[in-house]
Amino acid sequence: MIRLFLSVDMVGSTQFKARFSGQGSQGWLDVFQAFFCNFPLILAGQVGFEFIDDERTPSIDIWKAMGDEVIFAAEPQSAEEAASILRALLRAMALYESRYFERIPLRLKGTAWLVAFGEQNIELDIAELAAGDGARHIDYIGPDVDLGFRLSKYARPSSLVVSLDLLEQLLGARNADALAFHLVGRDELKGVMFGRPYPIIWASDAEAGFDFLPWEVEECPLVAAAAHAPASEPERLRAAIADMRLYLRKMHGVDRAPLTLGG
Repeated sequence: MIRLFLSVDMVGSTQFKARFSGQGSQGWLDVFQAFFCNFPLILAGQVGFEFIDDERTPSIDIWKAMGDEVIFAAEPQSAEEAASILRALLRAMALYESRYFERIPLRLKGTAWLVAFGEQNIELDIAELAAGDGARHIDYIGPDVDLGFRLSKYARPSSLVVSLDLLEQLLGARNADALAFHLVGRDELKGVMFGRPYPIIWASDAEAGFDFLPWEVEECPLVAAAAHAPASEPERLRAAIADMRLYLRKMHGVDRAPLTLGG
């Protein structure tokens, strides 16, 4: 079983809440309640629009909400389906910002990654947290689940940071040209790839591109790298994937086979 996880988080939320210091939650609570209530609805609408001509519309379920972040889980049956889900997510983020954040200093950033469940990554059915109507409470644990939370550190507004496993699937999709990918740097992720710097890849809607604000470009080298450069060539991205796979095999004896969606 392979699942696609999607994290959407608020940028600037700590500073925003600090503006209301001394007032408790008055002033900011409505903004956050609206996000957790309305963003999933907007995402569902964009997913429905993206798959309106398809026989199957994938289900995008909320896994958990924590802090200023909501995490969704899906089970795409093909690379094309995964690419369409990401495009719908990017549109939902942009639409939500335009409706709810136009006059407040908040933005949305996203992370997307794949997890294959089996030996290394497992699903836990936690009976004590099950709903009263009998619905199960499923949690997910494993190194590939953790990878997404490590990557989320490098998420920036108006884009998605994606894992290499997901990128590899997307590059092979027939609708891959709906997304643009930028290799913006490399950095060490705790507990990932034995300390070898991990490629930081951002995805954007190929038609809309990035929507960075001027000060975001000025203040963040990664944003500046993406804003001032064309999308990375597929050959360069595939080479980054191949390099990491070679490193794991030669230096650590680890064979990491490509994932296969819908297999």
